[in-house]
Amino acid sequence: MKLPYVIRTVLLLSILFTTITSQAQQNEDLLNILIKKNVLSQQEADSIRADQAIKEQAKKDKANQHNITIGTRALQISGLVQTEYQGFQQSGFNNSFSLHRARLDVKGDINDNWNYEVYTEFAGTTKLLDAYTTYKIADYLKFTAGQFKVPFSLESLISDSQLDFIDRSQVVNALAGRSADVIGNQNGRDIGIQIGGSFAKLNEHYLFDYTFGVFNGAGYDVTADNNSRKDIVGRLTVHPIKNLDISGNFYNGVGFYGTPAKNQKRNRGGFDARYVIGGLAIQAEYDKGTDGAIKRDGWFGQATYFVIPKRLQLAAKYDTYDPNKIVKTDRTNYYTGGVNYYFNNWARITLDYIDRREEITQVKNNIIETQLQLTF
Repeated sequence: MKLPYVIRTVLLLSILFTTITSQAQQNEDLLNILIKKNVLSQQEADSIRADQAIKEQAKKDKANQHNITIGTRALQISGLVQTEYQGFQQSGFNNSFSLHRARLDVKGDINDNWNYEVYTEFAGTTKLLDAYTTYKIADYLKFTAGQFKVPFSLESLISDSQLDFIDRSQVVNALAGRSADVIGNQNGRDIGIQIGGSFAKLNEHYLFDYTFGVFNGAGYDVTADNNSRKDIVGRLTVHPIKNLDISGNFYNGVGFYGTPAKNQKRNRGGFDARYVIGGLAIQAEYDKGTDGAIKRDGWFGQATYFVIPKRLQLAAKYDTYDPNKIVKTDRTNYYTGGVNYYFNNWARITLDYIDRREEITQVKNNIIETQLQLTF
């Protein structure tokens, strides 16, 4: 027999007050017990759940009038810390520890179609890496404006925390706006606008991704362009089967570089591919570039394999680069062997050994590197 309405109401209020500091699961368990004992109907219990949810949300809104909470869609904060040790075979170079990267990433969604990201580097000289917003009209059409990665080179576009090796390849560092580029190390970034998206869906995945952008060509974290010419870049990726990506890209522009510095041609082109099957991942990339009158090119191939799933990964890489096609004796070849151990999803340690070989005169300049990475 059901209890009179007044008695049931008093009993219900007593339970709510005595459990107000308890966890949500405890409240749910109590409600289920009351339903089984016919103290409450299912409809009454659902009404209580709804009222409680409204009250909890009101508390959050009162505490935070702008509806911004760390970890929600509106504001997400994450970071990256990489501590590195380098041991040099070559005389004149000191073995040393260094803070490779220390970064803070702030991003979020303005609404379902509009998001933003601000990414800052604190290791060495503080630099603003990314500061952009993206508006999505549909999967096939997205607009991005601000400072962000130039869509050229697969390895350049891979996040620093997701690289299989500590360092990027020679050709990528030289031709993708990184450490050996004629315009200086721009961390692969520039200021501009781009459109992109995915189209032609088949078997629950898109066949094509595309990106086309217009950039200053002067690099990142700068106040103004150093020439009136705007650089253009495009990238197209095909996914013929699941987990296989094949891409081609181009970059046409003018850079301000040289001795003395002047506006000169700075063009690039290349293609790359990556295939993942189980614990095995295979990746290769070829890039070529023209800087003024100098033509350069290079390529790399690599393979990684998890011998212990999600824990222990072995890696091998061949990396070759020719900084001047006219000179026949300046190509360098790197052979890299590596081990990655993942403590969990946030921490890993990497050990790489790089065997460097010059085309004519062999220099004893091999390197052993290890890096501890923490993400949050």
